[in-house]
Parts: sequence; structure tokens; C-alpha cells
Amino acid sequence: MLPAIRMNETTNIKRQFYDSLKRGTGEAYLIAKNNPSVDFSNYIIKGALTNFAYDGQSEDSRARYIFDLISISNNKEKIRNAVFEGLATEQDDTWSLTHLFDLVKLYAEQGDERAKQAIYGRFLNNPIEGSDWIGYQEILELDGLKGLIYIAEKFGKLIEQDPEDWQDNSIIRHFQDENPKIIVVKELEKIAESNKHIRIYLENIERTKNSWDKHKTKPQKFSGIIDEVIFSKPFLSFKRMKELNEAELSEIGKQLLKEKDKSKIEKLLRIFTFHKFPFDSWTILNFAKKRAIATNRINEYAIDSLKYLKSDSIRALALERIPKTRNPANYTDILVSNYKSGDNKLLNDIANKFNDEHIIESLASSYSNIFLANKTFECKEPLETLYRKMNCGIHRNGIIEILIEDNVLTDKTREEIKYDSYLETRELVK
Repeated sequence: MLPAIRMNETTNIKRQFYDSLKRGTGEAYLIAKNNPSVDFSNYIIKGALTNFAYDGQSEDSRARYIFDLISISNNKEKIRNAVFEGLATEQDDTWSLTHLFDLVKLYAEQGDERAKQAIYGRFLNNPIEGSDWIGYQEILELDGLKGLIYIAEKFGKLIEQDPEDWQDNSIIRHFQDENPKIIVVKELEKIAESNKHIRIYLENIERTKNSWDKHKTKPQKFSGIIDEVIFSKPFLSFKRMKELNEAELSEIGKQLLKEKDKSKIEKLLRIFTFHKFPFDSWTILNFAKKRAIATNRINEYAIDSLKYLKSDSIRALALERIPKTRNPANYTDILVSNYKSGDNKLLNDIANKFNDEHIIESLASSYSNIFLANKTFECKEPLETLYRKMNCGIHRNGIIEILIEDNVLTDKTREEIKYDSYLETRELVK
């Protein structure tokens, strides 16, 4: 038997490894590489079967990250079998299944024939509801047009069994964008002349398009910018809000100063969560100080708008509320325009206080905005604290960029990012 001290040491090493793996940091790779006698295979399998990314839809695949860990494991075959079993059986989580498809594709690209068969065999075989598209990208990357023909035929067979099913042309468009020299639709139409299932697939796509065209909503017409802000359903679009010019913002601000209707105030105020309010900041601060109520979001929008405004009173509100609230990022954003030297201590205390992944994610976004607007070596401690807690590769990338730009990245973190789950972060080493 191993001595108790050695067993405790091994347990701690495994705990550190798994904590890093779930977050997606390169520390896991370095731990495994430096401890070849420790068996991490069960934890690697967990990371293979579950996509631990905060937002699996937005974040790039972690397949390469897991594959790198597999490459230095002494139990490669055990992990490989578990990965293939996971691909065949995952039925609950869309982003874990996409992760598994991408992971198995890496095996296939190394000439593993069983991997390729597993990808083709799982595609559209007992798909997760609403996610029948999963796996198409891996097939296209492996076999190009030949893979697209397989996908089209498989969908045609599915539609033949369920005529009420509908498909759009997104897969075809994706392949066309990647292969501009091929006239993709013509190639499929040519094959459809003798292949009824591809014909069924193309006809279904056309039917879907016609249905969407028929139900397109007509664009609304407005008498002016105030009318547009107040009566757009349900709100003015993000795209339109970002396009607003100074004259329009001034007009909206003037209307907000005199508006009495709370539902209209809410819509007008929302504009200034994207743009700086052009008049005295007291108007927004007064809304922010009022008690939040469930029937509108005036208080929320006002607090969010304060990140563009600067005053001693606004800063005082932030410093008062940050230590007390359960959602500190609501108020830390105010420091984007109101940061002062020494605030890093408060921000670090807040980062240490919370472990909930949603709060950590919102803090990462907020702190990134603060230190992008306020270049200072003081960013090091609070950003490093978040780095050690967060499982979002996208915001971790942003944090690393700031640490590099402000020349405060530690040697330990610099070594880890070479093996980060977010491939863009790996490139920052260069």
C-alpha cells in the first residue's frame, strides 16, 4: 500500500488536474505531463463525455484540448473506447454531443477507420430533439462533397418517414461557402434525378423557404425616432440601437427627461445601456437609486447606463452597492468610467468571495471592460483570481490579452496558455 502522505499527495494532484480540466486551462496538461505515474484517465473520460465550457454553443470546440490530454495518457485505449461509447449513447446534451463528434473526428483524421464509421453511424441516428444537425460538419470536413451527398440522402430518408419534418438550406450554404469552386445545388440536383431521397430533401428545403417567405413580417413604419423607440415590437433591435447617431440620441435623451409614462421611460432608457446619455447624469442616477420593481426594468437599465457616466456620486453608489449585492457585476460595470487606483483590492475581494459560475462569468466580462478602459498593472490580481475560477474560454482569452498588454502575466500562466482549451488563447503565446 502507498503511504498515507503519498496517497494524499496523489489525491490532491488529481483534484487539481480535474479542476483545471473542467475550467479548460493548460494547467491540466502540465500536471499530467509532470506526473506520468498518476492515472488521470477517469477524469479525461469525464472531460471527453461532457463539454464543461460555460457556453458550449459560443465557445470553440474543446476536442483538441481533450485529445492533447489523451495523447500523454498511459490508458489511451480505455479512453478511446469510452469516447466511442459516449458518441453512440449521448442523448441529453447538445453541446456534449457536438464535442464528442469533433473529438472522434480527430481520431478519424489520424486514419482510425472505426472513428469514421462511428461518426457516420451516429449521424441522424436517434438524434437529440431539435439538434438533428449535429455531426454534419465533421462529415463535411472528412469527406467533402461525398459527405454532403450522404447527409442529403440521410435527411431524405428521414423526411420520407416523417413528411411533417422540415429542413432549411443551412448545411448546403455552409458547404458552398467553404467550397466556392463547386456549384453545390447543381451537383445535388444532378444526383437527385436518380436518387429519390436527395430529391425529397431538396424539395423539403424549397417548401421550407416558400413557407418562410409567405410568413415574413412586413417592416414597421414610424413617424420619427421617438415613435420608433417606443413602438418597435418588442423593442428596438440591437442592430438599430447601435446605429443611432448623435442627433437621434439627443432627441431620445430630451424625451426621457420629460417622459412620465413608465413603460415609455423603460424603452427610452434602454437605449442608454448602449450609448452615453447626452445630458446631466443626475437623471440616470436618480432612476438607478429608485427601488427595483418587478413590473419594469427601469432600475436595471439605469444602473447599466451608469457605466458610461462619470461623477463622484455615481462612484459612491458603486462603492456602496458592490460589497452588498448578490450580483456584483451589476455595479462593478460602473467602474468602467469611475475606476480609481486602489479599486483593484475591492475587485479582488469580490472575485474571491464568489464561486458560482454565472457570477464569475459576469464578473469576468465586467472586469475586462474595466481594465480595457483603465490600463494599469493593478489589473493583475483580480484578473488572475478570475482566471483560476472561470470555465469560459472566451472571456479567459480576453483576460489573458489584458494581462499580456499590461505586462503582468505570470510565468506560470504564460506556460499554461500553450495548452488552453480555447485555441485562440494558445496563439497568444506568440
